[in-house]
Amino acid sequence: MAGIPPSLSGADIGQKSEESSLVKKDLKDAKATVVVFLSAKCPCSASHESSLRSLATEYGAKGFQFIGIHSNRDETAEFAKAHFQSLHLPFPVIEDGQANETPPLATAYGALKTPHAFVVSPSGEILYSGGVDDSKDATRATKLFLKDALIAVATGKKPEVTESRTLGCVIQRTPR
Repeated sequence: MAGIPPSLSGADIGQKSEESSLVKKDLKDAKATVVVFLSAKCPCSASHESSLRSLATEYGAKGFQFIGIHSNRDETAEFAKAHFQSLHLPFPVIEDGQANETPPLATAYGALKTPHAFVVSPSGEILYSGGVDDSKDATRATKLFLKDALIAVATGKKPEVTESRTLGCVIQRTPR
């Protein structure tokens, strides 16, 4: 699987781009970057928050960076900001564009549901795209697709599974 993802410029959730402390993440600064599209209301996204926290902590220490993206137009930035701040995730969650526009990052990446994870190489190649695992409920997962992809990349290999089905809530792209 190949493709050059768009720039990860965006606002910290609830802020305008010019106010953001996270203006741009350089993919070359990390062993790989995990881009994960999240929802503040989706039960499947909520089910995977703990898994994502653990993966970000473990693989952040190994040189990976994680970035969450909030793209749902049926959730206000204020609501999402409060939700994601309450989780104390070890990675930033950025707002995908403005409320009155179709989410540009979700559209460019082809993100379908929440959570939808992408592992991106320093050169911009998408090494993995799909679900965090094979279940809507993280406690029932039998295949850990994202973790397996990170293990492979951490050891200098390509992931065996480069694409998997996304499970969860459809990203609402219609502007409010």
